[in-house]
Amino acid sequence: MRIHTFILFTSLLISSAFIPQSPQERSELKEANDLSTTSAKLLKEEKFDEAIPLAKRALEIRERLLPPTDALVSRSFSHLGDLYIAKGDYKAAKKIFERLLALQEQQFGPGDVKLAFTLDRLGVVYSREGNTAKAQDLYQRALTLRENALGPDNVEVADSLFSLGQSYRLRNKYDLALAAYRRSLLIYGRASGVKSPAFERVRLEMMCLANATGNSDARKEFEAIHKQFAPATDPPKSMSPLNGKALSLPRPEYPMGVTGPRAAGTILVFVEVDEEGKVLSARDVCQGPPDLTAASIKAALKARFSPTILDGKPARVTGFIYYNFVAPNIRLP
Repeated sequence: MRIHTFILFTSLLISSAFIPQSPQERSELKEANDLSTTSAKLLKEEKFDEAIPLAKRALEIRERLLPPTDALVSRSFSHLGDLYIAKGDYKAAKKIFERLLALQEQQFGPGDVKLAFTLDRLGVVYSREGNTAKAQDLYQRALTLRENALGPDNVEVADSLFSLGQSYRLRNKYDLALAAYRRSLLIYGRASGVKSPAFERVRLEMMCLANATGNSDARKEFEAIHKQFAPATDPPKSMSPLNGKALSLPRPEYPMGVTGPRAAGTILVFVEVDEEGKVLSARDVCQGPPDLTAASIKAALKARFSPTILDGKPARVTGFIYYNFVAPNIRLP
């Protein structure tokens, strides 16, 4: 799953003016700024192969001409690491963020909250590589730093709780995952209400948790917290699947060569359905086995639903479809 949200630096005007620079050095640092700006634009356009050489060149210039403690050096590391994550080159991303973390620990000390973002990025990398235990340790460290520096009810603490909840869920530690999601929902609800993207993001994770556990605890927790922050006229979004509302629900083709425990299971696909009942987009929300997920997304894009009528008019809606894979065949509910 690609990452589409990054800290992009489109304006890199900060310089280390206190360091004597020759005309050649000033010219190279300007080149680095221009390279970074162009690379950031290419990242937005998902042109990763074009962006990475520019970001690497900018980092090389800044490492050579600026002290390792300069903010522009850290930004170059972070940007390059995000590009590697977006491309799916997790090995390269891990090297970049580990180098950045070592620099930051040396500069600020291991207990400074400035390390939290880099710990988060490393957590993403290890999670994508399948090392959820290491990811959990990194997210926990970031959470501790933020709680100590910002207090228990800060939104950045909620961000860490969300990431930690994901790592718990992927390691089948469902009680711990539910507790982390509960805390993050309460913080997001107080900070920005039930309609915020952050609140919705946790709802989807709790939906995945409810599916994994096979009970209604996560649904009940979400509904109770939603009720605290939403008007009585704004009921929580349904956490029930759309399968029963489909006019047409094609079966996914079982991917060849898939074996072991990741050859079976339930895949949830989050879909956006237009006013006519056509699926506009489909994406994985629960980080299921990649092969089964790809087959499910392909099938979900072909599904058709009855139009949803709200206030007398057809409306665009979102929801999820689930597919049960039983090797070597697929059984849909």
